[in-house]
Amino acid sequence: MRPAMQPGEALSGCWRLADLEGSPLRPGGLALTEELIGLAGFRPGHRVADVGCGLGASTRLLVRRGVAAVGVDVDVQASPRAAPFVAADAARLPFADQSLDGVLAECVLSVLPNRGAALAEWARALKPGGRLALSDVYGRAGAETARLPTREGLELTIAAAGFQIERFEGRSEVLRRWVAEFIFAHGSLDALCDGAVDPATLGRSRPGYCLIAALKPAGHFEKARHG
Repeated sequence: MRPAMQPGEALSGCWRLADLEGSPLRPGGLALTEELIGLAGFRPGHRVADVGCGLGASTRLLVRRGVAAVGVDVDVQASPRAAPFVAADAARLPFADQSLDGVLAECVLSVLPNRGAALAEWARALKPGGRLALSDVYGRAGAETARLPTREGLELTIAAAGFQIERFEGRSEVLRRWVAEFIFAHGSLDALCDGAVDPATLGRSRPGYCLIAALKPAGHFEKARHG
């Protein structure tokens, strides 16, 4: 059964969408997830949280690669099968300080009400030297909006949480195919903005898609706590 798209999820809520057969419908599919995992350097034995895991496809992919992955999502009904899962908010992870080797977040940061707070929480849970693997939409032109940050705004927010960005790779071409798949699955683009974003404003922002690999430097957690 295809999960319903809730108001406000729109383009940046693609991590929860599915096609007519129930397969995950998100820009680039699992092939792009493979690229993102490679950028972050997640290896067998690493403990990685797949935050905002939705249907759990990426969590299962990590498990198949030997990674000690756990999916995290507030929606218990969308919890992944055949993979570890915990119900939790993205900004309140149920993991101890410095207990994770990695955090994977696909199409989730842009839908959170406070991106900075979520990033700070992910940094708290990561070990020094741990990595954040992030994919999301961003605006390639115009002013930043609540759902569509500019590249500069996105990078500044990530850096402000204490991360060091190692790679930024544009993958905006995947959005064109994703839009076509969305129309096939949902009949039209009417549900794309779902009243949360004005279509004209969205168009002027020239939506793009990116992969980001970022490092939590050694000593960051202590500075954040004591400084």
